[in-house]
Amino acid sequence: MIKTRTIQFIVIFLALLGIHIGCTQEESGQRKLIDFRDSHSIRNRKPILIAHRGGVVTAQSPECSLVAIRLAKQQGYAMVELDVRKSKDHVPIVFHDSDMKKACGIDKSIKDLNADEITRITYVNTEQTICTLDQALSICRSLKLGIMLDVKAQKDEKFFHKIVTLIEKHGHEDSCVTINGDPDLRRHLKEVALLTVTQDEFKKVQQGLSCDLRNKFWFGLPQQLPSEMVRPLQQNGAYVIPAINTFRYRDKGHYELARQDIQRLNEAGVDGYQIDSVYQPLFLDKKREK
Repeated sequence: MIKTRTIQFIVIFLALLGIHIGCTQEESGQRKLIDFRDSHSIRNRKPILIAHRGGVVTAQSPECSLVAIRLAKQQGYAMVELDVRKSKDHVPIVFHDSDMKKACGIDKSIKDLNADEITRITYVNTEQTICTLDQALSICRSLKLGIMLDVKAQKDEKFFHKIVTLIEKHGHEDSCVTINGDPDLRRHLKEVALLTVTQDEFKKVQQGLSCDLRNKFWFGLPQQLPSEMVRPLQQNGAYVIPAINTFRYRDKGHYELARQDIQRLNEAGVDGYQIDSVYQPLFLDKKREK
């Protein structure tokens, strides 16, 4: 009798230990910098959430600000999207809009000013200043946040090279993707970032043809992605990351429309989402289930 109870105790103890180790490993994985060269780790932590417009945007954490990036980490995002513009002296600056009127109350554009002038400008009603890509990549690396780049510049080889140099400087070669379609930029970034699947590649997969999509990811709107296309894209090597953004929906009922899209895409098995933070609660139940 005593021997039987001892065995039962040992079995229960080992089961609980296994659960604890599994939970610890999952939590440890969430704390690591995302690595797109390791597809197994990506699948284990999906859905990966990417904070649109530079982090979690609030009245006190403007889009593309350092505080928005920090808030994204605090709220469990794996990555942030960084919009990159070129200053007058060709320094990569993280800023979303084409001008500073709305964000900073200044009738200027990033291209009109040098970097040292830009980084002294504050966002409206905050003490947050505009940051350089160098600053943003540094804090993302320290917080173990991956990067999605949207470069708002074209046909500037030297500028593209500066971006590549900064990615390498901060060790983001395996944790960076770009949504840009510009051929020159893609040529520069292909060694340090995942590129998007092209329309021609998508059509090939849709036709049932084999297509090497390793080191690439599908990015677009939910209505552009039939559920039955998710698995073939993944089987050809691509990650699948649709965008759930407020400006893509009509104002009335946008939250419910987003919920329906997310439910369908979760069932199809997508790898992650680029989202506006207002939609984050729609993913909490999915995380709890895991």
